[in-house]
Amino acid sequence: MQIPRFGVEYAFDIAGGVTRAGTLDQVRIGHYLDTEMPGEVGNFALAGHRTTYGAPFNRIAELHAGDPLVVATREGWYIYRFRNLEYVMPTATDVLADVPRHPDIPDSTGRYITLTSCSPMYSMTERIVAYGVFDRFVPISEGEPPELA
Repeated sequence: MQIPRFGVEYAFDIAGGVTRAGTLDQVRIGHYLDTEMPGEVGNFALAGHRTTYGAPFNRIAELHAGDPLVVATREGWYIYRFRNLEYVMPTATDVLADVPRHPDIPDSTGRYITLTSCSPMYSMTERIVAYGVFDRFVPISEGEPPELA
């Protein structure tokens, strides 16, 4: 994952699962396995630390509307656009719904990305959640997208 707002050096691997020992404490971003894959209809949801183990989501509160959130794969780049932040209790699992915060909407053509982390810093009393919407896919054959230049 690359987030240009955080600088050209910002790049973190995404791994399956969100356990601390197996994924998050290994300096990675974790993918909630019961959510979609990049670019798929529904919600591609991720978790990361803010203060330890590489702190991939340390600056999540600095995102601006429209910022690109770029997920690189072997096939190309999935580009999402940041939309908004909110703070929720750790029990608010509806942020992982196909339509985030709306588990009652069964079918959607929307493609979302959700980034979750602890809040406030050094605490687990709440979660900070960043939401984005799918913008486009850039195949590897077209070269690196301009957002990463």
